[in-house]
Amino acid sequence: MKRALLIAEKPSLMRDIQKVYKKTTLPYEIDFSSFVGHVVELKEPHEYKPEWKKWNLDVLPMIPERYEFRVKKSAYKVYKDIEQTLKSNHYDFIINACDAGMEGENIFYSFYKRVGCKLPVKRFWTSQTTDTAIQKALQQLIDENDAMIRNLRNAAMYRSVFDWLIGLNLTRVATVKGGRIIKVGRVMTPTLAIVVKRELEIRNFKPEPYFQIEIDLDSFKAMWFDPKTNDNKIKNKELAEAIKSQLMGIARVVDVKTERKSMYAPSLHSLLELQKEANKFFGLTSAQTLKIAQGLYEKKLITYPRTESKHLPAAFAKTIEDNIRTLANLNEYQEVVKNILSNKKQIEYVRHSKRYVDDKKLTDHHAITVTDVAIGKKKLTADELKIYHLIARRLLSIFLPPYLIDKTAVVLQSGEHFFKANGISIIDKGYTVLYESFNKKNERPLPMLQINMELPIRQAEVLSKMTEPPQRYTDSTLLDAMFHAGRFVEDKELQRILKDAEGIGTSATRAEIIEKLISIGMIGRQGKSFIATQFGIDVIESLGNHDVVSPVLTAIWSKKLKDIVDGHLSSRQFYGEMLQFVQETTARLKSIEMEVAEKQTVVVGKCIKCGSSVEEGFKGYACSNKACKFFISKTLMKAKITSTDAKKLLTGKETREIRFTWKSGKKGKAKLKLNGEKLEFVFSQSKEQK
Repeated sequence: MKRALLIAEKPSLMRDIQKVYKKTTLPYEIDFSSFVGHVVELKEPHEYKPEWKKWNLDVLPMIPERYEFRVKKSAYKVYKDIEQTLKSNHYDFIINACDAGMEGENIFYSFYKRVGCKLPVKRFWTSQTTDTAIQKALQQLIDENDAMIRNLRNAAMYRSVFDWLIGLNLTRVATVKGGRIIKVGRVMTPTLAIVVKRELEIRNFKPEPYFQIEIDLDSFKAMWFDPKTNDNKIKNKELAEAIKSQLMGIARVVDVKTERKSMYAPSLHSLLELQKEANKFFGLTSAQTLKIAQGLYEKKLITYPRTESKHLPAAFAKTIEDNIRTLANLNEYQEVVKNILSNKKQIEYVRHSKRYVDDKKLTDHHAITVTDVAIGKKKLTADELKIYHLIARRLLSIFLPPYLIDKTAVVLQSGEHFFKANGISIIDKGYTVLYESFNKKNERPLPMLQINMELPIRQAEVLSKMTEPPQRYTDSTLLDAMFHAGRFVEDKELQRILKDAEGIGTSATRAEIIEKLISIGMIGRQGKSFIATQFGIDVIESLGNHDVVSPVLTAIWSKKLKDIVDGHLSSRQFYGEMLQFVQETTARLKSIEMEVAEKQTVVVGKCIKCGSSVEEGFKGYACSNKACKFFISKTLMKAKITSTDAKKLLTGKETREIRFTWKSGKKGKAKLKLNGEKLEFVFSQSKEQK
């Protein structure tokens, strides 16, 4: 019997597959192993050529003759263990069980090349981690030469290479010209430009006064407007007071229009839509939502989260009742699920609705939805429950009636002046019954009104207001701006390209890009909003109209990568165009003058080892004395060590209670303190955790 080595992307997935394998009859035997995400990475420049170690403009652009990988220090043991397994056993083929997408292909094949493996590869491919889905994927392995898999693999590799070439070459040019570390990237820099543009709009905004006139008609209020321009703002108070004085004491109805509107449930979640909704309702950052969703996926409760699609495939929709039935175990959905499952006609309608089910609108994966695995006794955190319920509600909502309202607009006249009021009457709450706890809209109906009806004006008031600057971006609105990056360019053809490419970045990478901009000090968080730092503003203003600032750059190349995946562009042609672009872009950046303010040093305390100042850096808090190696990392066991924590440690105090993730995967809280140069945990009630 043939023998294979299956390599999963994470240990949790490996264990899930292993469990199903034991209950499944296959014509081959499988041994199991696992990565921990990326175990190799592209080499640094100096590992190709010694002269690339010095940051010198004369050697740029750096373009290796062939691209090579090195083992990541953090994954060295994992790499060596799998390498030894391959050497000490005879296998007929390898099973690639990394996540089913471009990044999963990159994780596997970068290892495959680095380790020098020549064995044939079969692809384990599934968007769910339920037992049924895993069993099906094991029984229907895809050959590595399948066109879809081959194209996806090529696109993944060239995306990685392109980011290396753009990031390292342009970062070095900008750093040399600017006199301090200035990171540049094809997605990161245009994202920074979006935030900077908004920041400058706010800084340069000059508020102007305006006035409005509101009349109280007892059961509702109406606002003055100019029927010629439809504007309700009055530039000066004198004119507003004059209009108020000319009112007749009554307002006559001159027009009433009522329109019935049906609003169907929105499409199912892509990762982008889930991140936006989680930020809107719960204030979760995009990175937090992605991490939570990944955890729910690994617990088999939701389908693969890193998806751009908002639609289900027809084959999946055929058994959608199984997914709906899972939610009957939750008290809040029992009645809804019962009603849905009894309405076979509505289920069939959804199955054939292009609004929700469309094979042509699928990407690597379909929309996120709950699986047929019930929560049962699984222990979920409060945030995991929030995300699970968002996904559950969205699935159930597509099987419920539309939200039905009558929207009424009335125009009234008093003397020569006109007023407008709007009201909404809810005819059927439809799917919104699932969202009543989130609905904060004050939707009020207007009374029954007829033309020529006269209403007494109880009170007329001049409202004094000021124009307001645009709002800063939140996680939700910045993600949306990245997706709809075509709004920031004027050329219609470029707008189309950006729309086809679905903006800049991907659902799986946008959160990471935002967090990276924060970590390098180019943007910051202010409550739920993002602000651009002076450093970030200086970088964008210095780069001016360079290609790397525009969202068009990443959109064009993302479109080319998609063409590789779809089989419309050869990898060889892509690489040739890429090299020419890198050479031309690097040359243009060399001609730019970078004017960036010097980095401001943030001192958090005195070094306990040598007495010098300890300064905050990108990765931690380091002694300013280069000969002294004292350092406190900003991250420890997946927890963040803040500057306030560092200050307390340096003065001999204990930190706040911090939530850590132990090696076993368990989470627990503890304080930190310094014992000499070593960090120690301080547990409440003398409890120890390992």
